[in-house]
Amino acid sequence: MELLKFLILDSSKDFNAWLKANAIWLAIACAALIAIALALILLLGKKKKSNSNRVASTKVVSKSEYLEALGGEENILDKKLEGRRIVLTLKDNSLLDKEKIKEAGVDGFIMMTSRVTLVIKGDASKVYEVIFGKQD
Repeated sequence: MELLKFLILDSSKDFNAWLKANAIWLAIACAALIAIALALILLLGKKKKSNSNRVASTKVVSKSEYLEALGGEENILDKKLEGRRIVLTLKDNSLLDKEKIKEAGVDGFIMMTSRVTLVIKGDASKVYEVIFGKQD
């Protein structure tokens, strides 16, 4: 038992001596690791922020494709551009071809009675111009 106690005390003295001798290098290594971690966090944060500020590219197809998907020009009673959305009042919602409208570049839509809202991730004003010309 005495031998074990001696070994433990002796090794802890060696470790303490090693820590005292190398304290400056340990501090420099810890500071370098912290600096690298902070730099990575800042760089990744800036990269994500710059990607989110970019406007998604909008797939714009011909006017006839949009109108065909919406059930024809005579099916559209009213139209309005609201940010990234195009709000339409349709005569007959059953004429709306959901698959064609998605193929035409519309990311989603919200349907209410006779009102349909087309959700576009990119530049909705470009899509609006293609379908209806310049905004009123």
